[in-house]
Amino acid sequence: MELRHLRYFRAVADYGSVTAAAKRLHVSQSAISEQIHDLEAELGGRLLDRTARKIRLTAQGQVFLEEARKTLEAAERAIDLTRQSLQGEVGTLSIGFFLWGAGGFFPRIIREFRRRRPGIRLSLIDMQAHEQLVALEDGRIDVGLTRPLEPPFDRMLQSELLYRDPVVVAVRPDHRFAKRTVRVSELAEERVVVCDQKASPILFDNFIQLCAEEGFAPEIVNSSPTWSGVLTLVEAGEGVAIVPSGVRHLRTRGLSFSSLDPDRLSLGLSVVWNRNNQGVALEDFLTLLRENKGRIQKSDGN
Repeated sequence: MELRHLRYFRAVADYGSVTAAAKRLHVSQSAISEQIHDLEAELGGRLLDRTARKIRLTAQGQVFLEEARKTLEAAERAIDLTRQSLQGEVGTLSIGFFLWGAGGFFPRIIREFRRRRPGIRLSLIDMQAHEQLVALEDGRIDVGLTRPLEPPFDRMLQSELLYRDPVVVAVRPDHRFAKRTVRVSELAEERVVVCDQKASPILFDNFIQLCAEEGFAPEIVNSSPTWSGVLTLVEAGEGVAIVPSGVRHLRTRGLSFSSLDPDRLSLGLSVVWNRNNQGVALEDFLTLLRENKGRIQKSDGN
């Protein structure tokens, strides 16, 4: 039994004759009659009463028509949804992000994407950078806003750099560094709080190297595996901290952020996806980010 059998039968039931159904479907009367006979043979009983001038449904035909309509409607809906999905009008898109990295531009991008593609159901998941890469490989998310790729993730994943987040100095508002540019050499006289080397190895190593070039080793008095923990330590008076400027989205009260001179330290933020994912919704999201890339870079992601 094929959908064609159901369509022909429905047409005969709706228009009351093989002739009218044939005209409506633009096929020959013999083709419809043959398909109806095949259908009855497969079911083992008559669906149409052909004794009257106008074809009528048998009791079994009435039962079959009701179910045939449901099947055809489901098939037509499946076709419509698939076509809409191919055109990017419906579907799902799972996006990984971390607040302090994408907090500045992310809400605006999401609002714009929803406006452009209202039929796409978005799933927004707050995840750490490394967690996003694992989730992308596993297929649990479609796209991530995370750190630039490093081995071994660059074998399967693809990325584009959106902007580089400058590193700044986080201090209490009453600190002498507040509201002014801080020379790296001035940090030699300060207690410093850092994010664990394991959690942020690139920034940690680059900071140590920069201090060495200035002729000193920083006095690291405490550390935290998270940037929110680093900010808490600073607010508690443990010391000053070298942080990406995006952490301002985690906390603004009780802290001040000052630029660093020379401003050679930064952390990149990239959009990353699995190269095997070729969905239209993903392509539309990437297109939106590319269109806004200049604006994102000009504002350092904020």
